[in-house]
Amino acid sequence: MKIQFLIFISVFTCLNSFSNSLKKDGPINLLGKVSYKNGSPVELALIYIKKINRSTYTDENGNFIISDIIAGKYTVLVKPFETEGITVNVDLSLKSDHITIELDKNESIALNTITVISKSKGQLVKEKGFTVGIVNTQKMAIQNLQATEILGRTAGVKIRQTGGLGSHTHFNLNGLTGSSVRIFIDGIPLRNYGESFSLSSIPPAMIERIETYKGVLPAELTEDALGGGINIILKKSINTHLSAAYSFGSFNTHQINVDAGYRNTKTNFNVDFSTFLNSTDNNYKVWGDNVYVVDPNSGKVNYVRAERFHDNYKSKGIKTNIGYSSKSWADEITLGLMISDMDNDIQTGPTMDIVYGNRRSKLDSKMVSLKYSKKDILIDGLSAQILTSFSHTNRMVIDTVPYMYNWLGKIIRDNDGNPINWQNNGGEAGEASLANNKETNIANRTGIFYQLHPRHKIGMHYFFNRFTRDVDDTMRPQSERDLTDTRYLTKQIASFSYESNFFDEKLKTNIFFKHYKQHVKLSDPIREGNTIASFEYERDINHNGYGVAISYAILPKLTLQTSAEKALRMPGASELLGNTSEGIQPTYELLPETSNNFNLGFLLGTYVLNRHNFNLEANFFIRDIRDMITRGISGSISDTYGYENLGKVKSTGFDAQLKYHYNNRLFVTTNFSNFNARYNLRYDDFGSEYIYYKDRLRNAPYLTSNTYIEYKLGDFIKEKSKLSINYNFSYTHQFFRNWESLASSGKAFIPTQALHDIGISYTVPNNKTTISFNAKNITNEQVFDNWAMQKPGRAFYVKLTYRPIF
Repeated sequence: MKIQFLIFISVFTCLNSFSNSLKKDGPINLLGKVSYKNGSPVELALIYIKKINRSTYTDENGNFIISDIIAGKYTVLVKPFETEGITVNVDLSLKSDHITIELDKNESIALNTITVISKSKGQLVKEKGFTVGIVNTQKMAIQNLQATEILGRTAGVKIRQTGGLGSHTHFNLNGLTGSSVRIFIDGIPLRNYGESFSLSSIPPAMIERIETYKGVLPAELTEDALGGGINIILKKSINTHLSAAYSFGSFNTHQINVDAGYRNTKTNFNVDFSTFLNSTDNNYKVWGDNVYVVDPNSGKVNYVRAERFHDNYKSKGIKTNIGYSSKSWADEITLGLMISDMDNDIQTGPTMDIVYGNRRSKLDSKMVSLKYSKKDILIDGLSAQILTSFSHTNRMVIDTVPYMYNWLGKIIRDNDGNPINWQNNGGEAGEASLANNKETNIANRTGIFYQLHPRHKIGMHYFFNRFTRDVDDTMRPQSERDLTDTRYLTKQIASFSYESNFFDEKLKTNIFFKHYKQHVKLSDPIREGNTIASFEYERDINHNGYGVAISYAILPKLTLQTSAEKALRMPGASELLGNTSEGIQPTYELLPETSNNFNLGFLLGTYVLNRHNFNLEANFFIRDIRDMITRGISGSISDTYGYENLGKVKSTGFDAQLKYHYNNRLFVTTNFSNFNARYNLRYDDFGSEYIYYKDRLRNAPYLTSNTYIEYKLGDFIKEKSKLSINYNFSYTHQFFRNWESLASSGKAFIPTQALHDIGISYTVPNNKTTISFNAKNITNEQVFDNWAMQKPGRAFYVKLTYRPIF
């Protein structure tokens, strides 16, 4: 490790020396700070230099930097969100220059020099025709919110969790869920990081924004996805910064995170560092049809209100990036390192019918990544983006105690007082296990773009992913261990894209083609009578897909957008190969799921009427799906489950989102989502009609709504202090747990849920320290999710955030 560290330092020292050797009159930097006259920073203000068509945005401290500028005189537009802004004249000498700008919140300044409409990266993607939702997490980072909660308030998105903090998370996007929706962190597939570093554990302070692509995924992300994807963009340094936060709340929940960054404005050398620690008992109370104890003498069932007694969760992680940006030889080159681990008690099986008292899992992950991007790399118009990562994960299950527990946390005993076991010499979920899965993931995404013409651009993209899993269990007979071979899963995706724009950039199109290839290979022991034999399995998958995204600006503030794709999603590692830590059985014969996706929507606004600002987005969609991969139903006795193909499913629906701001004080965001997904295969292989033909998909919420209201006050109690009061309402309509036609078996439906959350945050006058209080589910509504798994009720949290200004 010491040798690797010395090599690393040597390489970057050479790069630093090389950068310093560049000619003295080369590119320089413009950096500065934007604040209001009361001292509070201006976040997300556009900084734009028309002469060179360069722009950036201020961070949460009001700082900004535009690198690689030729010395000269420039007019700079400073435009806070949804205001007209001001212009500043600067004269850059042969060194970095710094400007400080103070704005009055109430003054409206007409621009005589420049008129520019601010467009974020997300807005530019939307204008290509893709249906994408953008969530900026930084403004909510001071609240006691998980990143999953913030994302769950987006139109068309529903977060599915099996419990409290740290529980397994699925994302429902316009009705499609599970692995049908691909998740990325900075463009790297989430599965490469391991579950200890996921959207459930990463604090919002580490995240810059979350991009949600609905239905159609751009070719440059180069993944197989049926229902779209979610790309989590982690925060990067544009200036030296530091923030630290500590949160404490219900269920003995502790959360700590530190985020820091350093940037040398002369050499553009930067370092980012972030770390987090999460810990909770998750001992919230549960009740209902599945929470009961049985009297051993009479056999009478007594329903109880019980506390979860075996659901402790701990996770921690460190992530650091080191590299250069805005150099003549690289727009960005970054070496990243991530280390994380997780220790998790397991309270129940996939449903609440089975209770555990000793079963637990552990996981640790390490990942190293290298990112490189450069425009005009060999010739003008040619650019390249390369992202490579290697990760290693240890996943362990500890299940060696066979006792049966009830919901009161007591061992179930017979009439003689002896413990009742699930099975002799076994564990709580079957055979005794100390399974240790060692997984490695190698991934590379390479994109090459060429600007043929200002209106025409082509791209070629290639994605390679090699997943291996070594399975071992010291509790199994040696003969079985010897016959268990490494699992291999290799995925390759090649895609090609063509972008164009016409009629003064009013009409924009993006056409793409994708080729998918997957190879799986494994060897498993199978028992044949009294002997154990080796089962060999190998399979290849080859498919093609294609699509188009189109947008047309009918008016300056009205854009129509549509997209269509023949999408494909190949079975994932857990679906094909199983996962012992999550009770998933292998299903080797799963077919890829395919879908013909179509979106049609519009973007309206932003309209400014005096101090009122509002915009509206809406999207209508159709998903015609074949061989949808879905989780099978767990039995009331067995803890495990597998996956299956559903045949035909057709889903239609729409979502809409309205944003309204008044005078930079009142902020309202409300959205509504509805989809109608029906089982669309009428006859089985023998010609018999399925009893659930035309039923809604089981265990799938189909009507949701969210409304978030925030009111901000300045100079509260003391001058230059800030007070923010917020309220969130979340609604999920009742949905059937099983097929509607079979709803009489088990719990018929998961009831309607209407949740109310309130919060308050106060920032002291120096703008460094913020204290926040949040009350969640204040009416203590009984909240259910996947297969009627109950989530936490009423909870209270307090959070202290410290962000010094440099």
